[in-house]
Amino acid sequence: MPLTPSALVLAAALAVSAAAFVTLRRRLGRPLPAPFAEPRGSAAAGERWALTAAFLPWNKESSRHHAASYAAGLLLHTAIAAMVARLLWSLTGRPLPRPLELALAALLATGLACGLALFAKRLANPALRALSVPEDYAANLLVGAALAGGLAACLDPRALPAFQWIGAALALYAPLGKLRHMVFLVTSRRFWGRFFGRRGVKPAPPVAGEAPRG
Repeated sequence: MPLTPSALVLAAALAVSAAAFVTLRRRLGRPLPAPFAEPRGSAAAGERWALTAAFLPWNKESSRHHAASYAAGLLLHTAIAAMVARLLWSLTGRPLPRPLELALAALLATGLACGLALFAKRLANPALRALSVPEDYAANLLVGAALAGGLAACLDPRALPAFQWIGAALALYAPLGKLRHMVFLVTSRRFWGRFFGRRGVKPAPPVAGEAPRG
């Protein structure tokens, strides 16, 4: 089945985005100077901690104090992953089984609602506004538009071209700003974990009389 114009644009955008990410990854792959300080802990243990237990809400101060936002963020990121999968599947030109499409629509609707709630919180909270830059708003709005496009495409196949156009914009934007963490999350967490693990900071050493944390 030949690709539609919107599917062709999406495929081209994904190719450009992939090339940009490969270039960025090569730049990040340059070796760092060897550290001078003697290690005080295990870099491997820090890396394991950063990729596992560090994500648990009780190991993050912001999550411990904002459980609702943590849950909303978890649902939002799950929906984003599903949206990207649906976007890639659209290039096959084959429809999904209707029950799966409706289940996906429910997930995308939930993620979109969570994203809008977190966006409203950013606007309403003076502390969050002070920490925000214009790109924070742009990235949030673009991801929200992609979720809305995916939701519309799941409910009505006629909305699929619009979803693909929005997906193409998202793919081209992703390597340029904060959305690049969709690809570099594991890379950055490994670097962070190895550094703090070697310094003996993470996993956090137990306090006398307490059980080990993490």
